[in-house]
Amino acid sequence: MPTELSAQDVCDALSVLTSKGQSTQGPANQINIVNIALAVSGLGPIPVIIARLTDIISTTGTIINQAAGAQPLSSKSDQDSVVKSFTTLVQVYQALLKILIGKAGLVPNLLPFVGPPVASILRQLESLLDTLAYELIDMVPDGKTDVQNQMDSLDQTLSNAISAWDANVQAKL
Repeated sequence: MPTELSAQDVCDALSVLTSKGQSTQGPANQINIVNIALAVSGLGPIPVIIARLTDIISTTGTIINQAAGAQPLSSKSDQDSVVKSFTTLVQVYQALLKILIGKAGLVPNLLPFVGPPVASILRQLESLLDTLAYELIDMVPDGKTDVQNQMDSLDQTLSNAISAWDANVQAKL
């Protein structure tokens, strides 16, 4: 039986994810030439970022489970609210990912040691955010194109971030 979620429930859940993404920007901005080497020993901002992204993945999984099979929202204004919340989430995550992309090039010789865990967690995040977007598309029939466009844009930024942190990709460049 399909679940009933209100637009407010969905917007609140997206707001939680947005807030978690925003709180990860600080540690991402702290990555520098000195402290990136600390990641090899489990110190510095990289382990904090990985822990926060792991929490985001867990929270996203919970939201997906709650949204699975939810009834489409009937009101256009409710659908618009969800699309707006998702757009805000995408903007925050793109800002975070752009920070991570910029920081990946600081110490190329350390990337084989610190890059794979970051690339791996970003792949997991990409998979879950795609699943979340598909659930939202089902909930907002009038806004499905907007959600899909936002997700396509976020997927491109995620792909760029994964490539930036993936030591195997970097070794081939």
